[in-house]
Amino acid sequence: MKERELPLVALRAFAVAARSDSLSAAAEELGVTHGAVSKQVRLLEDWLGQQVFTREGRSLALTPYGSVLAEQLSQSFRNIESACQYVRRRRSKAVLAVEAPSTFAMYFLMPRLKRFETANPDLAVWISTRMTGQTPDVASHDLLITRGSGDKIGGHSKASTALFEENLTPVCSIDLLQEQPIEKPEDLLAFPLITSATRPGHWEAWLNKAGLRGHLFEGGHRFDHMFVAMHAVREGFGSIVAPKEFFPGKPEWRLVCPFPDLVVKGEKYAAHPTSRADPRYLGRFVEWLKEEIRTSALSPS
Repeated sequence: MKERELPLVALRAFAVAARSDSLSAAAEELGVTHGAVSKQVRLLEDWLGQQVFTREGRSLALTPYGSVLAEQLSQSFRNIESACQYVRRRRSKAVLAVEAPSTFAMYFLMPRLKRFETANPDLAVWISTRMTGQTPDVASHDLLITRGSGDKIGGHSKASTALFEENLTPVCSIDLLQEQPIEKPEDLLAFPLITSATRPGHWEAWLNKAGLRGHLFEGGHRFDHMFVAMHAVREGFGSIVAPKEFFPGKPEWRLVCPFPDLVVKGEKYAAHPTSRADPRYLGRFVEWLKEEIRTSALSPS
């Protein structure tokens, strides 16, 4: 069955009649005549091939099928009403739909987003996350943020904006540092070295940069995605090599980069506007994002 085949007028008339004392009361609520409601109910019954009411004199009672339909329609119309009210309340606020890699969204965007919306009360930002390897959803978003190659976006994007190149350095929790001070790179080896399957080779690259080329990398805990591994770091399981640009984030995360100036280069991030984006709002968000990245690079970790 296709949506265009649904008798929406008849369904609405039935839903109102089902919760009313009589067809006359339903007609008054709908602003039509008694006969008009009766006709719509008959049309619905003919379309369904089932009776929805039993008639007892002037009163009506729902049949079992009518009860099932009335319950589902009642909930559906409430949902539609709520959605319409939500949209009407936000008539003065535009929406910018942004899709970003999961770790970037969780550790960079979300801790800062409230500042943007406070400074831009006429614009709401809706964020969707994308796992490594997933194809960007061009059709549903105004802006796509990518890590690494943006080839999967193809020609669906307008002119792209380079954001930053990752500066990878170890990250650990303050609680972990309280167990044993970390004063030089080899001190990190006293704790498990956490890795993620989507970012292989980070520890090896950083240990080589730190002059620990002779170290046999055995690892500690390995997780499938970076944002999952970061939760383990926050819980004090060990340290991980991650983009310095993501930190500091929320103070309550109690995360720190013990060697913020000892970094290796990672992937590049870029912002790709789509054809549906409104440039009035898009420009504001991208400029804010670039400033946040610049400020983050200047902040002590």
